[in-house]
Formats: sequence, structure tokens, C-alpha cells
Amino acid sequence: MLEQHEGMVSRTAVTPTNEVATELDFAAISSVTYELATQKTRLGRKVASALKIIEQAIDEYGVDHLSLSFNGGKDCTALMHLVRAALHRHAATRGQPANSLVSFCLLYKKPFSEIDCFVQKSAIRYRLSLVEKNGPMRQGLQSFKDDHPEIQAIFVGTRRDDPHGSKMDYFSATDADWPQFMRVNAVLDWAFDDVWAYIRSAGVPYCCLYDQGYTSLGDVDTTVRNPALFKDGLYQPAWSLADGCLERSGRSSSNVSRSSDASAAKATGDDAERQQGIEQSAGRTCRP
Repeated sequence: MLEQHEGMVSRTAVTPTNEVATELDFAAISSVTYELATQKTRLGRKVASALKIIEQAIDEYGVDHLSLSFNGGKDCTALMHLVRAALHRHAATRGQPANSLVSFCLLYKKPFSEIDCFVQKSAIRYRLSLVEKNGPMRQGLQSFKDDHPEIQAIFVGTRRDDPHGSKMDYFSATDADWPQFMRVNAVLDWAFDDVWAYIRSAGVPYCCLYDQGYTSLGDVDTTVRNPALFKDGLYQPAWSLADGCLERSGRSSSNVSRSSDASAAKATGDDAERQQGIEQSAGRTCRP
């Protein structure tokens, strides 16, 4: 279901139900996304830049040697939509059918059931060949590489305000002592607001937890609703967060109780989303 919000098209968040997921219309995804890229707005420029990076990766590595790192967070969700848009255009201009896309997913130790549900439904919607691995990260990536030696580059949802993001480039190879991949950081220059602007404008399905006061998702034990979104006795959706620098206010490096949501709200003061499966993170920095 699509809803209108302030001139934007917003798809209702995906909730865990018995509804059978169906593949999305890739032609429509591509059309809407490339139309956004033509707009002379901040979002238009961000989308155009991301598509250019994705297209470069497709040209340099070829579709069969590319993968997507996806764990259900907002950043990699937006990236997944962008990648599918570019892949459709690439295939359509060559008269080729859309292929499945190998996707690497590092499993959370104690995941939200809502995230698990969303990831599985997304695999169907976007025709992902989902490869799930347990951590730690390096071992998970090595196992993934052993299973898929043909993969040379991975699309990653890293942003510059993620930990270590400031040291990244659009194309950044993994360190020498890690499994060798080229990380393609197509949304590197995007901010929290850009991610949500694209999700809402392009009608991107997203995890329902973002409508329940969560702005950064991790394990159940280290994630609570963002206290900055607690207003008039209710938690507001993630996209309404006024200050993107507070994105990780609901995250903790140590165990937190699920019952701490209310007390955190009274105190009032994706995250790297574990760098979308490539590099573990400890916090998010705020741009000046």
C-alpha cells in the first residue's frame, strides 16, 4: 500500500504477517529511481551519484561478480532498491532478463523477528540469492568467499558518518589480512535524512521497526527505541527524527533491557547497521 506524505510517495512498512511476498516490478523501480535522479534537488543529486557508482561497478566487474551486503537495515535497504534499479536498466538495454543477485547477510546473535521476516521477504521481492552466515565478521566473509569465489565486489551501505566511513572511498578494497573484496560504497555521501527521503520518495519497503521508534537496528539486547522520538506519550517513526546525529541514541554497546524503552524516553538524551555486513561498528559520528 502506498501513502502520500508531504508530496512524497511512502510505502507502508513491511510487518511480519503470513502474507506471501511477491517479486516487485523492477521496471517500475528503475523508472521511478532514474526519474528522481533527473531532479535538480539534493535528493536528485544524491540518487544520480549513487546510480553512477553502481553502474560503474556493473561495467567494471560484471553482474555475475557482484554481491549485495544486506541485513535489513535502512541504509542497505535503500541501497538494495538503487542496485535493483540499475541492474534492471543494464539488463533492459541489452535485451536480457533480470538475474538474481547474490546477497551476503551476517546474522545477528539475537535478532528481532521483524528483521528476520523483512530480510526473507526482501529476498523474494528483489530476487536475492540470500547467503546467511554467522559471525564473527571475518569468518563469515571468508565462508561466503569460499562458497562464492566468483564474487569480486560487494555493494555496501556504508556512509561517511559511520565509524571508519570517513576513511572510505566509493571503491575501497578490504584490508590485506581480510577476505579480498572490493567494497562499493554507493551511498557514502548520503546522510540519515537522504536515506529516508529516498525510501519515502521511491516507495521502498522497509522494516516495520522503523515505524515504532527505532532509528538504528542491532541485536535485541543492544537496541531500544530512540528517546528523541518519544513525544506526547508515543514513539514517532524514524524518518521524523529532527537531528540525524541522534540516530544511534537507541543503541548500546552493552546489554540493555527491553523494558528500558520507557525510562530512556523520559531521560530524552542502519548506525552503521554493522556496516551492512562488512565491518562491525561501535558508534556513529556527527558531521560538522
